[in-house]
Amino acid sequence: MMWSRVQILRFGGVFVTLFFLIGAGIVGCSKSSEPETITNRVYLPEKIEVATGEFFTVPVNFDNEVSLSAINVPMLFPSSILRLDSVSFRDSRADQFMFKNVLAKADTLAIGVIDDSAAVATGRGLLATIYFTVGPTAPDTTFLLNTFDYPFLPFSFFDLQLNPVANPPQFKACTVHINGQTSKEGGDGEPN
Repeated sequence: MMWSRVQILRFGGVFVTLFFLIGAGIVGCSKSSEPETITNRVYLPEKIEVATGEFFTVPVNFDNEVSLSAINVPMLFPSSILRLDSVSFRDSRADQFMFKNVLAKADTLAIGVIDDSAAVATGRGLLATIYFTVGPTAPDTTFLLNTFDYPFLPFSFFDLQLNPVANPPQFKACTVHINGQTSKEGGDGEPN
């Protein structure tokens, strides 16, 4: 059986294409020997779903590309539907810091740690855990737990000389959805 020139070219083209695809897959799927780049950031879980009256936690994690001696994280939360129960530094990467403080007033929460004789080495992990309770009359709603511009304690990382770091931190907010109370009454006040 003789193969025509067209059949040979087709077979050769398919072979070359498969060779490149398999080779690219092997190279593309291999693990890099370079370490993952760490940037300065504070991040919360992407999304939290809770119901009216429930208790929930929000881990506040951070990555830092240089050693730090102070961290300030101001945040906003809707105090009309959430009660701030507490903030814990248990298992925190900044647990060794002498001064760990939490300021809360109305809809604001500021988490701060500082120690000019200690440092958090480059890395990633937990800063603090926030404990909230959803109010018993909270409506069905969605909101962001986010940072804000707080002039007295701005969102910032400080190096070992207590200077703001050259690469300011970024903040990744958390979407919170509350499966709240919904009215089960019709227009006449009678249940549907």
